[in-house]
Amino acid sequence: NADPTQFILVSISPDAFGEFETPFGEFNGLKRQGERIVMEEFPSVSYSVLQMGKFDDNFVEEGQEPLYAVAEEDTVVVDGVVNAKRSSSSNDDGMQKRINRRDAARAAVDALLDDNLENKKVQVYTALRKTDIW
Repeated sequence: NADPTQFILVSISPDAFGEFETPFGEFNGLKRQGERIVMEEFPSVSYSVLQMGKFDDNFVEEGQEPLYAVAEEDTVVVDGVVNAKRSSSSNDDGMQKRINRRDAARAAVDALLDDNLENKKVQVYTALRKTDIW
C-alpha cells in the first residue's frame, strides 16, 4: 500500500494510569470510547490506534526501538457507557509499559507509513519498569 494511513490515534495503554473519574466519566473508559469511534464509525478511513506506554523521560532512555504488543480488550459497557475494566488476573506482574515521549512521537509519525499497523490497535513501549500505580 503506497498511501499513508489516514488517521493515527495516540491513546494510552491500560496500565499507564490508575482509574479516576473526570467530569465526563472514567478516564480510561473515555480513551477507549475514542478508540472505538475511530475503529467502528468510520469504515472508509484507514487508522492505527497506538496505546502508548506511560511517558517517562527520566528513567527510559531516548532513541530505543519501539516494541509493540497486542492491545487486549479492556472495556466493559455499563448503561450504554464504555468503561475501562481492571483485570486482577495473574498476568499482572507489577510491571508497567513505559516510553520516552520523543520515541512516542517518532512511533506516531512512523505509523503513518507502516502497513503492519494499518487498521490495528497496538500498545507501544520501549521499556518495562515497576509500576508506580498503587
